Amino acid sequence: MESESRKLIKFSNYSLCVTLPKSVIRELKWNKGDIVTMVVNKKSGEILIKKPSGAKKITEKSPVEKVSQGKTSKKSRW
Repeated sequence: MESESRKLIKFSNYSLCVTLPKSVIRELKWNKGDIVTMVVNKKSGEILIKKPSGAKKITEKSPVEKVSQGKTSKKSRW
């Protein structure tokens, strides 16, 4: 297993995030929207992120898609 340093990035007032290397994501065959499980080991200070078998994607419609499915209007949203 290779080691790589990453920074914690402020995501909002209530959370931080860390990016994952694209090469690792490709190797694991993970995709945007996949559900992952996070296991925290406080004693060792380790976080394990894994994709459970049979996990489904979360598909959420973007605001543009939601508007386009509503009333059709000649006015542009923007």
